[in-house]
Amino acid sequence: MSNNAIVVKDLNKKFKSGYGIFDINFNVKYGKVFGYLGPNGAGKSTTIRSLMGFIKSDSGTSNVYLENKPNLKNDQSLITELIQFDSWTDANKIQRNLGYVPGEIAFPIQMTGIDLLKQVFKLRNMTNWDDVRKYIDYWEFNPNMKIKKMSKGMKQKVALVIAWMHNPDIIVLDEPTSGLDPLMQEKFVKLVQKSKEEGKAIILSSHIFSEIERTCDYVSIIKRGKIISTINIEDIQYNDEKTYEIKFKDKVTQKDVESKNWTIKSFNNNTLFAVVENKNINDFIVKMSKNKLEFIKEHPLNLEQYFMKYYQNEIETDVIESLDNINVNVSTKERKISFELIKDTMRKTLGLWLFTTILPVILIIVAFAVMINDSSVNEMIIQGSTWSEVLTGATVALVVSSTGITYSLLLVYLLTSGNNIVASEVDKGTMVNLLTTNQSRKSVILTKGGTFVFSLFISIFIQFLTTIITISVFGKGGEINIGLFAMYFFGLFLMLYAISSIAFICSCYFNKSAASLSTAGGISIIFYVLFFASQIPSVEFLKYFSLNSLFTVEFNNVSEISKYLGQYIALGVIGTGLYIASYWIFIKKDLPL
Repeated sequence: MSNNAIVVKDLNKKFKSGYGIFDINFNVKYGKVFGYLGPNGAGKSTTIRSLMGFIKSDSGTSNVYLENKPNLKNDQSLITELIQFDSWTDANKIQRNLGYVPGEIAFPIQMTGIDLLKQVFKLRNMTNWDDVRKYIDYWEFNPNMKIKKMSKGMKQKVALVIAWMHNPDIIVLDEPTSGLDPLMQEKFVKLVQKSKEEGKAIILSSHIFSEIERTCDYVSIIKRGKIISTINIEDIQYNDEKTYEIKFKDKVTQKDVESKNWTIKSFNNNTLFAVVENKNINDFIVKMSKNKLEFIKEHPLNLEQYFMKYYQNEIETDVIESLDNINVNVSTKERKISFELIKDTMRKTLGLWLFTTILPVILIIVAFAVMINDSSVNEMIIQGSTWSEVLTGATVALVVSSTGITYSLLLVYLLTSGNNIVASEVDKGTMVNLLTTNQSRKSVILTKGGTFVFSLFISIFIQFLTTIITISVFGKGGEINIGLFAMYFFGLFLMLYAISSIAFICSCYFNKSAASLSTAGGISIIFYVLFFASQIPSVEFLKYFSLNSLFTVEFNNVSEISKYLGQYIALGVIGTGLYIASYWIFIKKDLPL
């Protein structure tokens, strides 16, 4: 009976980019370790994800053979059989029975390591906690620490415990020692060797050649999605050729050591490097010994040398040539980088900006179209109201007040975008990409802040134009005071400008996006509640505690703006002051990148 654990045959998976895996074939037997070797992007992780059932292959088969264990405890006399499972259709069964360490580890950061291990323990219906404890002790780490505070190496240890704790027969390891120190890497090698002796089947994808050589029985090298070589490790260690290094005591010429039976790789400073086939070793030693030798040393072929035979021209053909084709205009580089920063800032929230700008535009058009043609509005005109009064009142109620649709939607945009400007990037670690360019902290924060305010201004300006144009299209353009409407929308801008500065300073102060968003959102909600509560005469004093109270639209003529000019100035000063404070906070703060 075959003891195959994994059989992959003609496996293909092509992505839209053109990358993928093509005609992948290999077998993994129980009691053997299969090494999967290749650079980043070669297709190792794609193969493993197909094998695990995380992605569906385009064609080919990937089968896992697991023991059909009788549902009886402690009965080792019963004969078990291997059952074939398809990686895609039987993914749930395979995933429950395999040990797996992914190439990129992502754990719930709010949990402690021990909480995560207990959760996995229960989900797997395990009964003996000692099976977990022995691996915690083996890897020598404290699992009581929160995962978000763990180093990469500690997270890797948690992943290795999860992979081994349920004693699986098959273990799939994708870059399993990433982040481990040399001592822990040595312990990993011993654990793999022990697991192999126990009859487990292991797939090991790694960049560490010594690790592969010490643990694997055979290795496949993958290049651009295709397996280009599969070889037993013993065939590398005991190959048909040997490389010798010989240092001569006396002066020797190259002619003295030349022969058609071996190949001279180099001969400098009386030192010879020669490649000799096993059948010619005696002749080589005899000829070399005719001269006085200082030393002779064999350089056995190793996995790294074997691997580099397939990749030695990769840099010239795939990297250098493509780089040579890139034309960079050095004289405008600094300007382009700044423009890229503006685009990067806008791109991250463009979808939300479009939504919170276009939706009010649509609602403004529909609202005024319905209102102007509404019979009840016409009756109001007959009874003595003017179109100017009706249109002004509608604009105040629907668009520019703090209860209007524009304020509500743009508030969502400002809180979300403000959070993404700094806090979210620091939290994700992407801010380091900006700060390691020629952009200073000052240029980063000024560009991001300026883009943020400009996007707000453009949104409100679009809605201002939409209001004016819509009213004009329906024949009532002569009934509106454009200057008055401009003051309304400018007041709305100043109100949202002040709110945006709160979101901005929270984003600059906090290093966690959740703290930034909740703080700015909480402050905005408190202002909103206090504003409505202040409408009650007995608690009217609450308006002094709400930023929203600084924006009122109770004037009907531009000349009355002087009564409220102080409020507009206050909003501008508050917003500008908070933006300046944000600037100083960001350029002085510690960034945990």
